[in-house]
Amino acid sequence: MVYFVDVALIWALPAILINKLIFYLVYKIGGNHECIVDVAYSISHLVAGVVYFIFSTISTPAKIINILLVALWSLRLGGFLCVTRVLVGFKDERYDNIFSEYNADKFKKDLMVFVQFMFQGLIVFVTSIPLYFLFLNDLTWQSDNFKGLNVMNYIALSIIPFSIFLEATADLQLEKFKKQKQQGLIAREDLMETGLWRKSRHPNLFFDLVTWFCFALAAINDAISLCAFIGPIALFCVMEFLTTPLTEAHMKKKRGDIYAQYVARTNKYLVM
Repeated sequence: MVYFVDVALIWALPAILINKLIFYLVYKIGGNHECIVDVAYSISHLVAGVVYFIFSTISTPAKIINILLVALWSLRLGGFLCVTRVLVGFKDERYDNIFSEYNADKFKKDLMVFVQFMFQGLIVFVTSIPLYFLFLNDLTWQSDNFKGLNVMNYIALSIIPFSIFLEATADLQLEKFKKQKQQGLIAREDLMETGLWRKSRHPNLFFDLVTWFCFALAAINDAISLCAFIGPIALFCVMEFLTTPLTEAHMKKKRGDIYAQYVARTNKYLVM
C-alpha cells in the first residue's frame, strides 16, 4: 500500500492530470474542439503506463512487452480519434448536447470543459489501475516461468493484440459505413448491421473491455493484485451507465422506432 501511494498517487495521478491540462490547452489553442477530450483519454493511459514503467523493478523484457502493449492500445485509439474526429473538424452531437446550455457564456463553457478534462483524468487513474499491478508482475517469458497463475498471465497478454485489432476493425467498419452514407451509397436511415456490428451495437466497446480485462488478468499474481480488476470494472460502469446511455439516447432521438427495433434484435456488447 505504501508503494501504491508513492508511485500511483504521488506520480501517476499528477502525471495524468498534467497530461489532461496540456490537452485542455491544446483544446483552447486548437479552436475549442471537444473531441480532443477523447484523444486525451487514450493518451492518458499511456502516460500512466510510462510512470509505472519507470518505477517498475521487474525484468526489462517484461517491462518492454507491457509498455508496448499499452502504447499499441493508446496510440491506436488516440490516433484513430485524432484523424477521424479532430483533424476533420467532426462535431460530436453528444458533446453539443452536454455543453449546449453554456454556449451563451464562454467562461462557463470553458470551465465546464476543463472540469470534464479533469474528471476524466480521475476516471483514467482508476481504469489504469491494472497497469500498476502489471508492472509489478515479473513475467520473464522463459519456459520455467510458465506455471501456475503465470500461464493465465501469458495467455491474457497474448490475447491483447488480437482484441486491439478487432476493436480497430470495428472502428474502421463503422467509419467506412458513415462515409458510404455521406456519399449516398447507403440510405441515411440505415443502421450499421454488417461485419462485427451484425449482432452487437457496440463491438468496439466490447473489445475494449476484453483488452482491459486481459491487462487485469495478466497482472494477477497474489491476493492484493486482484485489485487490478477495479480498472476494467470501473470501465464497464462508465460504458454501461454513462457512455452507452448518452449514445443510445441520442440515436433513439434521431431514429425513433427504427432504432428501438434495432435494439430489440441486437446485443448491446456481445458480438456473438
